[in-house]
Amino acid sequence: MRGSKLITAVMVIAMLTVAMVPGAVAAADSDQSLQVSVEQDAETGNATVTVTQNDTNNTTVDNATVVVESSANYSGNDTYQTDADGTVELPNPDERVNVTLNVSTEDGNNSTTVEAELIPHSESLDISVDTDDANDTVTATVTQYGDAVDNATVKVNGTDYDNTSSETDENGTVSFDEPMNTTNLTFVASANNETAETTVEVSGIDLALSVEKVDNTTVVINVTEDGQPVEDANVTVTGDYTDAGDYETDENGTVDLAAPLQNNTTIEVTAEYEGDTVSKTVTFDGEVAEDDPFGALVTKFIERLKQNTIEGPMGQKVSEFVTEHNPGKADEKRPDHAGKKDKGEQGPPDHAKKDADAEDTEDDSEEDDESKNNGTDKDKSNKGQGSGND
Repeated sequence: MRGSKLITAVMVIAMLTVAMVPGAVAAADSDQSLQVSVEQDAETGNATVTVTQNDTNNTTVDNATVVVESSANYSGNDTYQTDADGTVELPNPDERVNVTLNVSTEDGNNSTTVEAELIPHSESLDISVDTDDANDTVTATVTQYGDAVDNATVKVNGTDYDNTSSETDENGTVSFDEPMNTTNLTFVASANNETAETTVEVSGIDLALSVEKVDNTTVVINVTEDGQPVEDANVTVTGDYTDAGDYETDENGTVDLAAPLQNNTTIEVTAEYEGDTVSKTVTFDGEVAEDDPFGALVTKFIERLKQNTIEGPMGQKVSEFVTEHNPGKADEKRPDHAGKKDKGEQGPPDHAKKDADAEDTEDDSEEDDESKNNGTDKDKSNKGQGSGND
C-alpha cells in the first residue's frame, strides 16, 4: 500500500497551537506530596487549577493556598484558596500568558511550584491537515486546548471542492476525497463560537504513464497511480501505427503492443482513470526505413504475421494492412486489430480499383464489338432473305 505523503503548508491563518492541554499535569517532582493540574474550559477559556495529594487515591486538597503570578498584565494574578474539590478557577486571559503557581497546604507543611501557559479562548481552536494516499483521502483534525472536538464544522475550499462542509467525529476528524491534481486547499473549522483556518498545498493523485519499446519487438505501456499499478485504466493509442486503438490495462497496469515496423513512427498514448488523464508522445524506429519501398513494409508485416498467432485468414490481414498503410491512403489508416473504435466500410486498395475498372472497360468493349457483329450479321441475313424473296 502507499504511505502517507507530507503536506507543505502554504499559509496559515490563525494557526492555533496550545501549550497547556486539558488533562495534562503540570506537577511537582514525584518526591513531593502535592500535585497540580491546569485545564482550560473549551466553552469559556477559564482555567481550572486542581490540587491533589500525590498518593494512590489522588486525594484533593481543600483550603490550599494558590498564588498566581506572571510578568504580563493578567487579571488572574492573585492569591486563592482551593474549595472542597481542591480547585481554583482563573479567568480567560486576553492574550497568551505564562503563569507561575505557588501552591501550599493550609498547615504550610507541603508546597510546590508549577508553570503553565494559558491560551485566550479566541485562539484555542486548532485545525491540522494530513493526507492518506492509501485511501486517497485528505483528513482534517480539529482540537481545542489540545482535546479532540467532535461535531465541529469543517469547510474546505479549492479546486473541485467549493466550500464542501462536513462534521468531525468523536476523534475530531473528518475526511475528504483527495484532489486529482496538486492544489491549494483552505480548511475552516468552527466550534464553540470560535474558528480556525489554514491553507495547505495538497499533492493530488499522481497518475503516471510510461511507454517503452522492449527487445525491438514490443511496446509496453504502463500506468501507475502513486507508484502502484492501475488495472482497467483506459488507454488510447493513436498514430500511423498498426496497433493504434483503445485498450484497458491488465492487473499489472500494462498494455503490450507490437513494435512499429517503420522508422520514425510517432505514437501518442493517453491513459484515463477515474477522471484523471495523462498523455505521452513517443517516436520509435522499426525495421523498415522511411524511404524503403512500400513493398518492403508489407513484406515485414507478413513476416510478423507468420511469427504470431493471428485470427482469420492471413490474406485478409495483409489486404487490410495494404489498404490502411498505402501511402496514398494516409488519412484512412486504421486496421481492425488496432482497437475498439468504430470505423466505416473501406474499399479495396487503389490498384485493385484500377484493375477492376480496366476489366469493366474491357468487358464493355467486348460487348460493344459483339453487338456490332451481331447487328452486321443480322443485316446481311436480312438482305439475303430479301433478295431471295424477290
